[in-house]
Amino acid sequence: MEDSVLAQNDVALMEHALRLTSGFGPWPAAFMQRLLAKSRVRRFARHELVGVEAGEPWTFVIISGYVIVNRTPPKGPRAPVTLLGPTSLIGLVRLLENTQGMESLEPDQRVLYDFSACLDATVVQMPTAQILELLDEQPALWRAMAVMLMKQHRQVLDTLLGAWVGSFSQRLAWTLERLAMLYGSKEGPVIKIGPRITQEDLAALLQVTRQSVNKALRKLEESGAIGIRYNAISVLDLEVLRSHSTAVL
Repeated sequence: MEDSVLAQNDVALMEHALRLTSGFGPWPAAFMQRLLAKSRVRRFARHELVGVEAGEPWTFVIISGYVIVNRTPPKGPRAPVTLLGPTSLIGLVRLLENTQGMESLEPDQRVLYDFSACLDATVVQMPTAQILELLDEQPALWRAMAVMLMKQHRQVLDTLLGAWVGSFSQRLAWTLERLAMLYGSKEGPVIKIGPRITQEDLAALLQVTRQSVNKALRKLEESGAIGIRYNAISVLDLEVLRSHSTAVL
């Protein structure tokens, strides 16, 4: 009985999460139920591997928490690229490659991506083949999916450019601003940047030391732009934070 209730709760949780996205939101009930029948809720602890691009063809939608996208070039170290939060779709490259029938490069020539939980993360895990089958049955649904993919691609690109252009203090301010705007929860004039993102996480994303992050965060806090409590970062004044990200050196 308890297992049955748990399964029903997971199905409701998955549908709610998918309906919040622009790509799956318009799906007819019958199509949604067919997808949910082969999907499941997965929960991951901090730093646990969520999935790999070269593994089973799964697609994920983040329900809660954050997932780090890591990149491993053919000859080079694995490095974090960006951070994705609730309602983000993961596994885009695999999904699009399959629709185009693209041949994969040789293993020693291909850039590989994997996804790991930044904090405790809950996701909907869906078989990519099932998504493609349902989209092809009703091609009109592709439009909403394409819009979602392009919008997310733009958000990731904007975040990447801001995170790598300018001084470190500018890049940190920009990263915090983007996280607040994309995944923050507003409480009056304050924007809380989701669950606790540690200084180690920010250091990894920006490719600097934890000490550098700590020093820069304290300066932002002293300026009144942000507040820090037990690793939880809140944006107290968005305009002040933006002034740090766009400051002329």
